[in-house]
This record gives sequence, structure tokens and C-alpha cells, in this order.
Amino acid sequence: MEHARLTVTLRPGHGPLARLAAILNNHHVLDLAYTTSSRDSAAAVVRVPRSDAKRAQHKLRRLVDVIDVCLDPAPAGTAAGTDLCPPTAASR
Repeated sequence: MEHARLTVTLRPGHGPLARLAAILNNHHVLDLAYTTSSRDSAAAVVRVPRSDAKRAQHKLRRLVDVIDVCLDPAPAGTAAGTDLCPPTAASR
């Protein structure tokens, strides 16, 4: 199964992980990782089937705690979509 990874940047607080889980309830989530690096910054990485990626991305953007949601670049040899994550030092 082809999958896509969504990287979500959000403000930590009371309940953002529960809100993430609730909004993704109707999608087949393969993986979900949630980390906080300080009290001002949090990130979630969600892996979903590629067919659900755009819809999940749009639903996540509507959450009040979410600052940004980006779809990781498509693997080599496939067309890249919009709203891609900027390259990181690890991917350069």
C-alpha cells in the first residue's frame, strides 16, 4: 500500500493530541507520532494511505491548534503534489 506522511506543526496545549485523533478518526492512520520540544512547539507525523492524504491534510488544517500541515515529497519517479514540506538538512 502506498502511503504518505503528513507533518503537522502545532501549538501544544490541553487536548491537541485528542483533537488530532478525533479529526483522523475516519481515515486509516498507519502511524502517528507526537512530540513536543518546548512548551511553545509541538509536531505530529501522521502516515496515511496516499489516497487519504489530501483530505486528511485539509481536515488537519482546520484544527485551531495547527499552524501548518505539509505533505512529504513524493518518492523519486512520481509526480510531486502541492503543499510539500520544505527540504530538511537530513534530506539534502
